[in-house]
Amino acid sequence: MKRAQRHHLKQDEFVHWLDHVLAWGMTHQKNLTNGALVIVGAALLLGGIGIHRSRQSATAQVLLTEALNQYHGVVRTSDGALPRPNVVTFATTEEKYRTALGSFEAVVSEYGGYDEGRHAQYYVALCQIGLSDLEAADASLEAVRSTNRDLIWYLASRALASVRSERGDPAAARELYRSLVEDADNPLPKDELLYALAKLEERSGNLEQARQYYDRMLSEHPTSQLSTEATNRREILLLSLEGGADVSD
Repeated sequence: MKRAQRHHLKQDEFVHWLDHVLAWGMTHQKNLTNGALVIVGAALLLGGIGIHRSRQSATAQVLLTEALNQYHGVVRTSDGALPRPNVVTFATTEEKYRTALGSFEAVVSEYGGYDEGRHAQYYVALCQIGLSDLEAADASLEAVRSTNRDLIWYLASRALASVRSERGDPAAARELYRSLVEDADNPLPKDELLYALAKLEERSGNLEQARQYYDRMLSEHPTSQLSTEATNRREILLLSLEGGADVSD
């Protein structure tokens, strides 16, 4: 077949296909229009949701900042010294924590689905720790850890290990500390975690295990600010392991 004939056939096929598409479009014009409207409506809806969430997040950030200012406020001294400018002051430590707690809880209640709400939940736990309500703090920290594993998750895990140690559950605390120490993605200082784990083993009477953790901390983090304390604790442990000396704090 000659090239001109093949070209003519291709043109005919294309024209036939184009006619078919145009005819289908005329028949289904209403559906196509409605479909386009649906697409436009969906785009507007998504855009509106995005704007709404952005505004909500901005409001939550303002409230979270106010709560943080309360949490980092200072307790007035009895010597009559004037408080620093722009610093929130309180009569007692308990008043400070209770005030901040209420503010953080309001952020969690209103914006629990936002990052700000989750961050506020972490500080709820810290306020509860400050008020010695360790049971409530345990539950709050678990709530923070129920979502994605990010920096706030690791901070909550570290705090939870300390809470469970204070609540008299060294096994649970030990498991958390060990998981954090061995987690390659953990952004928290490993020297501090190893030191805390060694201290926990010490308090639990596992002196040889405590010594090993001190050794590991000193070996892996020789320039740590805790190295002097770890060295001293290690030497005391060695004396105890050799002669039965008292290693209590």
